[in-house]
Amino acid sequence: MGGILSSLNTSYTGLQAHQLMVDVTGNNISNASVEFYSRQRVLVRPEKPLYFQDYNLGRGVSVETIQRIHDEFVFNRYRKAAEEAQYYDTHFTTLREASAFFPEVDGVGIYNDLEEYFNSWKDLAKNSTDPAQKQVLSKNSQVLSTNIKDTRARLVRLQQKASEELEVTINEVNRIAKEIAHINGKLKEMEDQRELKQANELRDRRDELEYNLQTLVGANVFKNHLDSNASIHPKLADFDDEYVLNIGFGFNIVDGAMYHPIVLKKDDNHLNLNRVYFQGDDFKTVEITDKIVQGKAGSLISLYNSGADGTRVGKIQDYINHLDIFAKGFIEATNSIYSQSAATQIRSDKLDVWSLNALVDSNYNIKEGSFDIVVYSTQGEEIARKTITIDRITTMHDVVKAINENTDDNNDNNALNDVDDYFRAYYDNGTKEFNILSKNPSQGLYVAIQDNGSNFTGAFGLNKFFNGEDAHDIALNQEYAKDATLIRPWLTPVNGNFDVANMMQQLQYDDVDFYVNKYEKKQMRIPEYFQFLAGRVANQTEAAQRTKETKDSVLSAVKKEHLAISQVSLDEEMVNLIKFQGGYAANAKVITTIDRMIETLLGIKQ
Repeated sequence: MGGILSSLNTSYTGLQAHQLMVDVTGNNISNASVEFYSRQRVLVRPEKPLYFQDYNLGRGVSVETIQRIHDEFVFNRYRKAAEEAQYYDTHFTTLREASAFFPEVDGVGIYNDLEEYFNSWKDLAKNSTDPAQKQVLSKNSQVLSTNIKDTRARLVRLQQKASEELEVTINEVNRIAKEIAHINGKLKEMEDQRELKQANELRDRRDELEYNLQTLVGANVFKNHLDSNASIHPKLADFDDEYVLNIGFGFNIVDGAMYHPIVLKKDDNHLNLNRVYFQGDDFKTVEITDKIVQGKAGSLISLYNSGADGTRVGKIQDYINHLDIFAKGFIEATNSIYSQSAATQIRSDKLDVWSLNALVDSNYNIKEGSFDIVVYSTQGEEIARKTITIDRITTMHDVVKAINENTDDNNDNNALNDVDDYFRAYYDNGTKEFNILSKNPSQGLYVAIQDNGSNFTGAFGLNKFFNGEDAHDIALNQEYAKDATLIRPWLTPVNGNFDVANMMQQLQYDDVDFYVNKYEKKQMRIPEYFQFLAGRVANQTEAAQRTKETKDSVLSAVKKEHLAISQVSLDEEMVNLIKFQGGYAANAKVITTIDRMIETLLGIKQ
């Protein structure tokens, strides 16, 4: 027989085991509201029995470990779903703000301003000498240009805001990664895989950090030799011999107890947008801006990135680019028409053109074609015209030479009544200004340029109506902003001529060249191109909202699956508490019985 003391020890092990079960259950109940706490269970096994000739006698119960109930594979899906939900939540929040900059409803926004602007030209064509109508045109032109410029500025501010938010996000990523590395070092000290000894609370904390980091930047976690313990539940135990957490699909910011920070550097341009770099053990950095495509950080980069140095262009930068393309096309088309209005001289702003370089190869949208120099008398009569051809090798020097060349422009065998006899062209590599000036200002003659497909007038802004190159600096010519009566709605300065005003209001119905770059263009109407841009913003915002709602639903479903495994159920714990209390009481009863048996034995001996 095992003996009465052996029986006492058997019940004592049961008493200890059930005491521990009650303690663990109480701990579960205490942490029921803690989000990343994984419920725990006491893992027990029968003690090795005593072997006798006729039978084997059990010696009670042995506590192996306190096991947390956690499914690593379900948790990975939970982290991934949270990351995707965060990505589109950030996307939608930012795009919703961007879409507010294009309120093209209820008579508000740039599109409405465009309509008012073209209507002003239409009204001016009805009475080209009316100062009041010119004042209305000036006001509407300023409202339009200011709205375009302000919309771009708001987009730039939103872009910079997203970049600043990335800085906060990456700082948090570095903090979390550093803490994970610290926890990994502690786990090596505190855990023993052979004895199934786990630091459950530390692992819960690491899970929480992994989850948060995943939502911020996206991450892949690798735990070699992930173990499962089928005696509790498959896939529940998660001892890991090696731990690696990487971002950007290959950059290890946590390697066991080692931590490698992420570094931010500013763009070398006026925007000063953040770019992301990985810092290795040798403190050298590798740019990974285009590699960060997940989580909040990936969403922010995909929104604000400028596309500098060949990196991908973010959505906000795309909107800015399209707004610049719209404004540039609008400015050039408007100025190309307005340059046909005769003036006493023609001048440009400072140009980035070298006199001996081919014009079509410049940074300006100069095309192969031609333009006419037209000279008018004070009565509005055309007295001279010269056509200047631009081909692939034509330079500014060639243009000036052709204008000034002594030719019989009128084909009347009169060498004294041609363009070169009244006006002279100039271009200086120092001042970078193109001018056509009267040889004899006292004659009171007028000169105009009519473009024939070269875009020479529009690209170089000759005698322009709008200043600026694109949306960032578009503005009504300061001369007309100060004095609207100087606006010229005519080809020639004679009563009843309103040809320029007619061409201006007709411009809204004509196809205009919008250059994506030097060699790629779209031909669309001016209002149509802006609708394309506003629709692009609205559609992408709506798409982000729909995707966000879908990802939120997926996250909710996966979270429920995860919680069904790891979350504390108070009802279940209360049932367990009653069960373990009963087991404890029963073992105590056995011990009491054995105690009486011992007393009986001692009484017999006496």
